[in-house]
Amino acid sequence: MKKFALILLLLLLFLPSATKGGCQQNDETVKLHKDALVWDCHNDLVYRILYEKLDIKKRLPVGHVDIPRMQKGNIDVQVMALWPDNRTFPRASARQTLQLLDAMLTALEQNSDVIELARTASDIERITKSGKIAAPLSIEGGHAIEDDLGLLRCYHILGVSSMTITHNKTHNWADSQADEHRWGGLNEFGESVVREMNRIGMVIDCSHVSDETFYDVIRVTKDPIILSHSGCRALCDHPRNVTDDMLRALAKNGGVIGIVTVLQYVTQEYRDARRELSKISSPYLMRAPVAEDLDLQIALSHLRAGQDWPDENLPTVEDVLDHIDHAVKVAGVDHVGLGADMYPRTPAPIGLKDVTEYINITRGLKKRGYSDQDVKKILGGNFLRVWREVTEKRK
Repeated sequence: MKKFALILLLLLLFLPSATKGGCQQNDETVKLHKDALVWDCHNDLVYRILYEKLDIKKRLPVGHVDIPRMQKGNIDVQVMALWPDNRTFPRASARQTLQLLDAMLTALEQNSDVIELARTASDIERITKSGKIAAPLSIEGGHAIEDDLGLLRCYHILGVSSMTITHNKTHNWADSQADEHRWGGLNEFGESVVREMNRIGMVIDCSHVSDETFYDVIRVTKDPIILSHSGCRALCDHPRNVTDDMLRALAKNGGVIGIVTVLQYVTQEYRDARRELSKISSPYLMRAPVAEDLDLQIALSHLRAGQDWPDENLPTVEDVLDHIDHAVKVAGVDHVGLGADMYPRTPAPIGLKDVTEYINITRGLKKRGYSDQDVKKILGGNFLRVWREVTEKRK
């Protein structure tokens, strides 16, 4: 009985201070997260707006991103990707890009009290200071310009501030990592695209490109570039991820990598499991009737996303933090950011189910010994620097 009373006394003496310390640490993390500019450099929310006609001001019943989730997660900047499906190449890429652009601009207009289009770094700073979410627009895949620099300029005038050189399709001027390598990187027209993006002040994005294309872009560009949603190949040997040599070249260029959270790019275990599952499912999925209407094909593919993803051994936020750590170690803390590539119907890492859990990144970085200043750089400061260098100098 005396022993029990002694234990109780010790709990009464030490538990309050421990709880207070824990709360203090948590409060400091929350304050840091709120004070930082939190920037996610890539997601595919626009597809839901176009094909599901969803009101993003409402909390959606499924998915990773909508306005309530961004507000709860203290997301200040959310880059919205306009991805013309690879099936649109070469006959309908511009048409679908404009459909996506129109859908996104309409959604922004309808929700202008809480979210606003951001073309430049100055826009981002002004919008976020007003308490709104800043929404830069990005084209995901250079096939969207249909080999026309005039069309590139038109997208920029309409509000697009960055473009991924390729998606998973090699097109007429640049090689993708996921397709045949026709040009050995960029061809002559591809180099002219890079120079024109430099001239007009568009941010160049090299996620999805082949290694050779990446190095060609680095050689030609006069501006820092980004990898909006990529991981480290040293930790997960997927061609969508980048090598340590590429990270070093990115740092020398002054660019930034946004660390991706897509499961098969995060851990080798999950990548291998998904490949095994795809071997079983792909033969049957390939035999399914294909809709004649291209828009219906794309919509159905979007709605079916995630159906052949394993639901066991999901990567965790700690695995994502490992990629951040590795990129910081190789490239330096000034060249790392966040680019989740969250998608409506795919599973997400444990601890990063959606953008509401981005604070777990902040918490994890602090636990790993990062200073407040360095956490702020990773959460968004580094991407703001690139946007300032690229989009502001021609004003």
